[in-house]
This record gives sequence, structure tokens and C-alpha cells, in this order.
Amino acid sequence: MKDNSYSKVPVFENGLAQPVFPFTDGKTGENYDPATSDIVRYCVYVESDFDMDGDGKRDLIKTLVQVPRSAVEGNYKAASLFEARPYCAGVQEDGYDHMKEVAEKEYRKFDFNDLKKEVAPRVPTGEISAMDLALKSDPSDWYYKDKGSTDSMVYENLDNFNYYLVRGFAVITSAGLGALGSDGFNYVGSDYERDAFKAVVEWLHGDRVAYADRTGTIITKADWSNGNVAMTGRSYAGTMPFAVATTGVEGLKTIVPVAGISDWYSQQNMQGAQRYWPKEMLNSFLAYYCSSRYHDETLSEKQKDDIAAFHHELSLQQLKCGFDYDEEFWGSGNYRLHADRIKCSALIVQGLNDENVSTKQFDMMVKAFQKSGQTFKTILHQGPHITPTMPNKNYGILIDGKFYDDIVNEWISHYLYGVENGAESRPEVLVQTNYDQKKWETSDSWDTDYSMKLESAGTGTSVIDTDWKAAGISAENFDDVMGVKSTNMGQRYVTDPFEEAVTIQGTVRLNLRASLKDGDADADFHPENPNDADTLTMKLGSSKVSGRMDDVEIAVLLCDVCDEEFDSIQTVDPERNIIPVETVKEGGIINGGDLPAFNEAEFSTVHKKYRVITRAFADLCNPEAGYEPETAANSIELKKGEYHDYHVYLCATRYTIQPGHSLALVIATEDPVNCLIHKTYSIEIDNTSVNAIVPVTAETKDRTMTLK
Repeated sequence: MKDNSYSKVPVFENGLAQPVFPFTDGKTGENYDPATSDIVRYCVYVESDFDMDGDGKRDLIKTLVQVPRSAVEGNYKAASLFEARPYCAGVQEDGYDHMKEVAEKEYRKFDFNDLKKEVAPRVPTGEISAMDLALKSDPSDWYYKDKGSTDSMVYENLDNFNYYLVRGFAVITSAGLGALGSDGFNYVGSDYERDAFKAVVEWLHGDRVAYADRTGTIITKADWSNGNVAMTGRSYAGTMPFAVATTGVEGLKTIVPVAGISDWYSQQNMQGAQRYWPKEMLNSFLAYYCSSRYHDETLSEKQKDDIAAFHHELSLQQLKCGFDYDEEFWGSGNYRLHADRIKCSALIVQGLNDENVSTKQFDMMVKAFQKSGQTFKTILHQGPHITPTMPNKNYGILIDGKFYDDIVNEWISHYLYGVENGAESRPEVLVQTNYDQKKWETSDSWDTDYSMKLESAGTGTSVIDTDWKAAGISAENFDDVMGVKSTNMGQRYVTDPFEEAVTIQGTVRLNLRASLKDGDADADFHPENPNDADTLTMKLGSSKVSGRMDDVEIAVLLCDVCDEEFDSIQTVDPERNIIPVETVKEGGIINGGDLPAFNEAEFSTVHKKYRVITRAFADLCNPEAGYEPETAANSIELKKGEYHDYHVYLCATRYTIQPGHSLALVIATEDPVNCLIHKTYSIEIDNTSVNAIVPVTAETKDRTMTLK
């Protein structure tokens, strides 16, 4: 090591691993010297159980290892922080154009049964140590221009976990199957994807073989590893920790999923209706986007065509489902069904204003851990689709006055190194309040014992339709209009102002009776393509493809409304994905050691007379659909004037209504932001049937609020 004042083993003080290891950047290209780098970096190729690409050999999974040199030299055994992130080996930035190019293209028929063919493992001819392999490493193995992107580098998240490297943790990164450097196909939400990342955990635990290169002859062991692994990451990378946890794999001691998906069906759909961004509704879009293997120069044209044929068949299988749940297609990605296999703890992190990965996903993850009996805690902040520390944007928010990475440090120090620091005694819920972002509240349970009922005092019926123009609606102003007034597209039901503050915590359920009022079902309600999606994706809601009526949608919003403008944290872009931040202290987020600090930031606020608290989508063709995604499997053919009962579950939330504010329940038809297929229809609502069950944190003075 460069400086003898550094420690050769991890040091823990006040329950935290301390920044006692030196750091060498992995992006220094020609200046990177593996013989002297304080962080040892190299790639291994973990052998999976699959031969997805049918070449007669088990698929290898490229995995980047970063570990303090002292561990590789044998001074201690390092615990591992593993990010399974399919984006990190490169992306296909031309995803939208690509989907249009392949929409009408013909491919060879790909038989998914071929994926199940068993192939014998490789027979190694030798072994190489971690240090010897690292000495042969070249930074171009993990840091070079992404050929599928205009300005990105492969493993662009290389620096995201430097905080942990200088504290003695190993950092492991893999993009999984179908990525550049790996074999196989990217198969979103499948057992193949999940088990590839499980295999990496098994290698770190000492239970699986990895090779020194893609020839697959010389094995290498994680001889520096203590066998204990934590998984973390955001979004897709926050999904894989939960997926792998539901396998019960040995060695995975804890997960820290950030905005992770519990069930792929309800990420894309909700109660039989579309909920995601229109042009990304097909899983094959995301699979292609992450398939950096297309840029593997060793592949033949046939091999590239095989990848394309696989993804096209994936599209065709989803089209058969429409927007409904299908066990064969969606079951593997419904990870929550395997809660009984979970054997690790979890620190679950979610932004309450996240409209990318919905808050329902964290709620289902919580329920899965409740069923498992394993320890779990939650951190809920007011941000959108972010991690509380954003290294690539040089900022972080404080979590109840603490650095986010210090909280994770405490958590994984306990579960990976056995440090007795009380991490497991954290409150079950730590939440940033919506009315004061400097204030955080705790709760011993996410579940509440109390509820409040909102009950309509209306009579007769209300009719809502899909005429955007008449309503003055667009993707840019949908929330602004729906939040403040009723239109031909949306009916508002509003309470009187609250006399005292009331905190909602959990999942609100709207109950109503409704019927199809008008629309040409024989013509699929005259579908239009308002968001310029490809023609393949547009077939999702077609009765000619799925053989059933589909996507007669309602959008439901629960809003905080007031006669006077008030400050609130909410997204400001049409896609509902951006909340600007303001720097409150330059260099305020301390990383320690040789690492630069990030800026401490807070969320910007807006001043409006409304704020959407939570929302949901549902298809009137799925009256049986409830909270659980698998209940959306059965659809019906709507008949004009025929009423059905519906129970719509809004995305989980934690929100305090201030005195003088009211709740507005809005039932609308199409949401232009999420609208893949614009249809012409109208819906009739029985006003007397409209009510909502609202979970609250304490008994309220008036258990029923009237909706007018």
C-alpha cells in the first residue's frame, strides 16, 4: 500500500465501517497500474446453469470485481456489496426506433422450450488466484465507450460505491445475461435473469465456478471473500436483490433495494390496465435496451439474429396477454409469490413521489417480508425515482439528519461483519413528511389499525368520456386540470376541509359501480396512437390479437386540495419523473478517505392549489381485479348499461392532510401521460356507490367524511 498509516483490516467505530483504506480510481485508463492500484479490479465469468443461446456451452456471466488490495493480499476476508444492474454493460439507446424497425419484420420461430435444454458444465484445466488475475487485468475490460449510446461509458456506475471500497467492502457489479461480455439473452422478469445473479452470489459464497476469461478453461475463486453478500441498487438494480432473495440463496445476508420491483406485471399494468409509459409497454423493449451483447464483435450474424428472434417471440407472447395477468407469461416475475423462500433481512428504500416504479412495489415487498418472518425496515423519502445519494449527479439528501450511505453502512456492517450496532432495532418505518422535508417521523409498523371512510353524498349518475379536446386535456396539464375541477373526462368528489391534521398510511381502496355508457366495441373503440408508439406495441390492446375486450380504462387520483396555494413537493415534468433539487451545502455529503464530498441538497417545492397524493389505473373489463396482480387474469366483455362493482387499489402512500385542506377523489378515463391507445368511449358512474377506505395512523374524530 502507498501509505502505512492506512489500516490493513476493516475498522469499526460507532457501529460503522471507517474509511481506512486508500483508493485508486478505476477510470484512469493507461494510467491504471494493476500492480500498484489500492483497489484491485478484475473481471470473472461466472458459469450459469443455462445455455440460452444454444451453443452447447453453459452461459457465462461477466462480473466486475473491485476489492481493497489488502483483502486480496490475505490480510482479511472482505464482505461483498453486489449490484446486479442490466444497464451497466451498455444500453441500446435507439430503443424506440428499433421497435418501429422490427414491428413488421419476420423472424425465425424461436421455441422457448429450447431454453430449458440441459448442458453439462465445463471441465476446467487450471486455476488462477485473484491477485494473479488482477495483475493481468486491463481497465478496457470494464471502462470503455458504450457502442449503443452516444456519450456513455460502459460500467458508468463504476464510482457509485467508492464509499464502501474505502471502508473495506468489496463491490461487485454485473449486467447479467445478454449483456456485452456475457452469453445468453436478456429476458426481463424471468427465472433465467434472476438465477444468473443468484449464481454470482453463489460464487462469492464459494458454491459456484467462475472463469478467468470467456474461453472457460481456467477457474478463479473469490479467495478474498468472507462469503457474506448484500445486494443493492435502484430501479432494475433494486429489483434484482428482491428477486434473488426469493430464491433463498446461501450467502445473501441482506438486501437494500431502492425503488425495486416486486412484480413485473403490476409495474407495467395495474388491475388489467396499462400504467407505464406507452412506448415501453412491451418487456421486449427493455430486453433490447439492455442487450449490449449486440456489440460483441465475436458474434456471427446468425447469433445476433437469434437474439432478435428471441426478443420478437417475447413480444408475441406478451401481445397474447393484452393488459391482463397471465401466469405463464408474468408468473416468473411475480417474485412476491415466493416470500416463503426469503432467508435474509431487508432495508427497503422508496421515494413517495416515484411515478416510474410505483409505490405499490415497495408495499408488496413489505408484505412479502412480513410473510417471510425476516427482519425488514423501510426508509420513505419525498423524492422521485432516485437514491438518497446520487453520485452521478454529485448530490445527496439527508435521511433524518444522517448521511444515507452511513445508514446503509451501519446496516451491512451488522449483517455482513456481525457488528453489534443495533441496526436491526431501527423503527420499521422512517418517513420524510410531505409538509416539512426536514422532519422525519417513525412508526413501529407499516400497517395501521385505523381507517377513515370517504362516502359520496351524490345521487344519480355521472358520465365521463375520453374526449381530450373537450376537456382541455393534454399530457402536460392532466394533473393540473383533474386536480381542480370536474370535466367531461373526470368527475371529482371532494370532502369539506379537515379540522385537524390526518395522516394517511398505506393503500387507499376506492369502491364504485360503473358501466360502459357508449362506445363501438366491435371496432375496438376506434383506437388511435397519440404517443407515436410502434405498431407492434399498439397491438397490445387489440381484441384481434388477444381475442377479448381490453383496456376500457379508468384513472383514479386522490388529491390534496385547498382554496389557497400551498407548498408541496411534486414532479414538474410531463412524464412525472423529475423533482428539481437545490444545493443547501456544497460538499455537505461526506464520503471520507480520499474521496470527494457531494453536495447536500433539498427538494424544490411548487406552489399550487392541489397536489396528487396517489393514483391508480384499472380496466373496467377486469371487475375481479384487486390488489394482488394475479387477480387481474379474468376479463369480461362489457355490455352497455350493465353495471359492475369495482375495487380500485391506489398506490401506497404516507401523507398528512393539513387543517383547512380537503381530499378530492377523482375518477377519470384516460391519462394522456400513460395512454398507449386512445379510445372513444364513455363510462357511467353510480354516484351513490362511490366510497373509499383510507388507512390512517390514528383514530380520527370523524370516521366518515362526506364526498360532495
